[in-house]
Amino acid sequence: MVALFFVLAPLSNADSSGSLANEPDERIVDASGNGDYLSLQQAIQAQATHIYIRNGLYDVNTTLHLDLDDTTIRGQSRDGVIIRQTQAPNDLLVIRADRVHISNVTLDTYTYNAGATLVVADANQVIVQDSLFKGSERIFAVYFAGPSVAAGDATLAAVESGALDDHNQFVHNEVYSHYAGDGLSFSLQKNGLVQHNNLHNAVLAFYMCRNSEVSNNVINDSPGVGIHYSMPAYDNIIQDNEINRSLGSGIRASANLEHPVPTTALYEGLLIEHNIIKDTRSFGIELDQVGGRTRIQRNTIRQTDFSGIIVLRSSDLRIHNNQLSNNAYYRIRGNIHNWTGDSGGIDLENTVTATKITYNTITSNGKSDFGIRFSPTLGKNTIYKNKLVGTTVMTDIIRLP
Repeated sequence: MVALFFVLAPLSNADSSGSLANEPDERIVDASGNGDYLSLQQAIQAQATHIYIRNGLYDVNTTLHLDLDDTTIRGQSRDGVIIRQTQAPNDLLVIRADRVHISNVTLDTYTYNAGATLVVADANQVIVQDSLFKGSERIFAVYFAGPSVAAGDATLAAVESGALDDHNQFVHNEVYSHYAGDGLSFSLQKNGLVQHNNLHNAVLAFYMCRNSEVSNNVINDSPGVGIHYSMPAYDNIIQDNEINRSLGSGIRASANLEHPVPTTALYEGLLIEHNIIKDTRSFGIELDQVGGRTRIQRNTIRQTDFSGIIVLRSSDLRIHNNQLSNNAYYRIRGNIHNWTGDSGGIDLENTVTATKITYNTITSNGKSDFGIRFSPTLGKNTIYKNKLVGTTVMTDIIRLP
């Protein structure tokens, strides 16, 4: 596993009710007329690069395009500075510049059901922190889109070569999504960081990245998967997140459907560690087409409708020291998905090879079909020193339906 190192965004003293004074070199946006500009749009059009926004409601009816490098936009307080898109389906703020820093604002496209609150594309070293995002029903609330490349082979080539947006950070924010798909999409990034955010009714899409980290986030009531890790992707970390009540799996790693890759391809270097996954209506962790240097360890997974961990078409994984309980919970509360296979603790389909399952604790609620299911003969998989309470090991399985 490749270690990741980040220069973290500086922590501000702001919170939802706190108030920050402007600095001498900042140009002031004030809706009452007691500043340099009446609106953020005026400040951007004047090419101001150090912008301080006083508390107030700022309605806009066009997309704000920020394309000057080294621009800072800072609000007086997160909940006091509200920038709202009134014209659907326009996005609110689009950043195509390097070293931009946004903090202490509320971006709202929910009220008028407009587009995305924030789009970051063809941009590097962007920091977005201490802010609130209220997304619409139309599209992602927040979208880190990566470089402008054509779909298909050109996108796949960008991932393989590492020609991705670099060192972008989304930290200490809160996102409310009203879209049925991804709420926060962090796509085509390298050396990126998504950390210490609270997401509500939002899928966190971690798509086709390299050497990036998603950590310490709380994801509640996702309409789909909690964290969707899309491949090709290499040497990424998903750790210390808490995922509650997702309608899909807690964490899913699978090939990206918009940029098809061979079903035999395996993608290396994924660490899924120290996550808490509770009350999902599908699996806890779902893995497909992952390969060497992949570790699934020290996660707590409980009350999943189907198996706690399920693995398909993968090789050379280490599944170690996870705590699983109350799996196959659909037998208690009913099934909202079309799943007809058996359910239990850790489930390796017979196309999984060279995988070690060690020191896991699996506690049955009396409803699961197995504690661990795997094929030692077909896949050369091994298990060692796992603790199974109220359940058993099933071996030499047939292909899942």
